[in-house]
Amino acid sequence: MNAADQQDKLSALVKQGVDIVQMELPDLNGGLRGKFYAAEKIKPTSKGGVCTIVYQFTPADDVWMSEYSSYENGFPDVIGVPDPDTAIVLPWRTKQAAVLYDVEHLDGRPYPLSPRSVLRAIEKRVASAGYEAKFGVEFECFILHADVELIAQGAHHKMAPLGRMHHAYRLTEANELRDLAAEFIRRMKGVGIIIEVFHTELGNGAVEFALAPESALRAADNALRAKTYLRELCKERGLVVTFMAKWDAKQSGSGGHVHQSLWREGKNLFYDPRSGDISEIARQYMAGMLTTMGDCIALFRPVINSYRRIDHKAWAPENVSWGYDNRCAALRVIRYPSESACRVEHRIPGADASTYLAIAAMLAGGHYGIEKKLKPMPASVGNPSADTASERLPDTLPDATERFRNSAFCREYMGEEFVDHYARSRDVEWEHWCAWQKANISRFELERYFDTV
Repeated sequence: MNAADQQDKLSALVKQGVDIVQMELPDLNGGLRGKFYAAEKIKPTSKGGVCTIVYQFTPADDVWMSEYSSYENGFPDVIGVPDPDTAIVLPWRTKQAAVLYDVEHLDGRPYPLSPRSVLRAIEKRVASAGYEAKFGVEFECFILHADVELIAQGAHHKMAPLGRMHHAYRLTEANELRDLAAEFIRRMKGVGIIIEVFHTELGNGAVEFALAPESALRAADNALRAKTYLRELCKERGLVVTFMAKWDAKQSGSGGHVHQSLWREGKNLFYDPRSGDISEIARQYMAGMLTTMGDCIALFRPVINSYRRIDHKAWAPENVSWGYDNRCAALRVIRYPSESACRVEHRIPGADASTYLAIAAMLAGGHYGIEKKLKPMPASVGNPSADTASERLPDTLPDATERFRNSAFCREYMGEEFVDHYARSRDVEWEHWCAWQKANISRFELERYFDTV
């Protein structure tokens, strides 16, 4: 898109009566932050200041220090640049629009800590090899009737779930959900985000929704926006939605599965018409993801709670594996209903993962496998977790962080600066957990030891 086209796209917002534009900035934890601008300020040449501290917030907004942003350097700004391709009018808000921003150094270089910068660079690298990647993201989550007092008391589990549904794919007992789903699907369609399916899942208040396949960066943009806008819709209706990987030990976990394939000139390269099976390119791509999977677990399972979801009995894979239409495997190969639908579903990430970073890790792994002409292990049959020969994936945040920090693969594809900074951010998350444990006597300890020792 040339400068004139960029200007036209952003100027069109004002012509449509928009006077407020929501600056949207993906952070390190998979959240969306930003500012509100007067519409006239949003131009391709406009460059707004973004404080570097944005990439040093924990999910709970604790602040930590690094060489990029600290008391020593005064918490300097980097530059936010609007991406005209992401400009959308928000039909459910009066005269308001939204634009996603890229982040740059003052001299115009991409800021290495921005998840959007990381994914864009990897997507460009894959495109230069002659491949167009497509990704379809699906989220599981839980929707509850919001109760501010219960939340303030830490009694989240006492909130009532939306409707009475517990079983997946329910049509009855789902009237409340039906209306919410219809409004969500229509809202997203109004901003160019296609929700292909929305249905109940296993668990009280559990739902799943899947987005239409898009290019890597567009898929990540759409996924984060959909999560954010669903939160807003729920709040309007006195509801709250959680994307925690395991919000209730008695309920199912919430996955953030990602479907993917490579294309060239309108042809799905993952399908081999001669064999009716997946192609050699698909096998190499998949082998790369399998080989690098353990290095990237800190991206797929980014917080303390992520590791509570791991359980093959709940279809959350525990080891490096793949299989044909096998939901127990880390990678599920799907060959139906048509050649164009042939794809690989990555089942490791939870709904709590940054989709930018999860897709970046997958795409980088796939590219690595093709470049090295890797071959995958044999397909798993039955329960892959029973195969003791398969590599076990890191099952704690510290182990996953160290694996990521020491990964030559991650450093090559994502950059030294990003790897060191992201690893430190996971250290900080673990430190907060340890501090909480030290300051609190658990119910387990009281029940077990209060009058027995």
